[in-house]
Amino acid sequence: MSSSPQNRQTPSVADLEPLFGTEVIQTGVAKLGQRITAELGAEDPILVALLGGSVIFLADLVRAIGKPIRYEFIHVGAEEESGVMQIQYPIPLDIAGQSVLVVKDVVASGVTEPYLEQQLRNHGARDVRFAALIDIPDDRKTGFEVSYSVFSTPRQGVLVGYGLKRDGRYGNLPYVARLPEGEE
Repeated sequence: MSSSPQNRQTPSVADLEPLFGTEVIQTGVAKLGQRITAELGAEDPILVALLGGSVIFLADLVRAIGKPIRYEFIHVGAEEESGVMQIQYPIPLDIAGQSVLVVKDVVASGVTEPYLEQQLRNHGARDVRFAALIDIPDDRKTGFEVSYSVFSTPRQGVLVGYGLKRDGRYGNLPYVARLPEGEE
């Protein structure tokens, strides 16, 4: 039986196994920003970031894109009883006829992304692409493919840092690390 978050001993930062260091992340995000800038050309997309874990990635990415850019936040969740996904914080901008770039922290199963893409298209988005800090293609349960990613990697346990949190902690770390075994 697993212990509740209140009773669980919180691993110290020293217990974490760093996977992607601060400089590697900064370099990767800068390169991705340059690639997106080059591919956008004259396009004026709206970046839509999924709340929580993508906030820090979004902040660095919009600064790395070499032109003024619009961005907003949404949250996608599942109703507890039915498990049906829904957008919980709708986009405040009119996206009809617009190109949308969805910014996510991690893309793993590929289940949420097609739902979100369809919802954005239902609201008139002309084009929907996805940018992920970390892509875990081996975890896919669908045929979804990420348009842009900083890192593509196999599953490496529970990741924290650079916006990724566990029990509300570790998101402020400037690098991505793995929690120790047994903390999953």
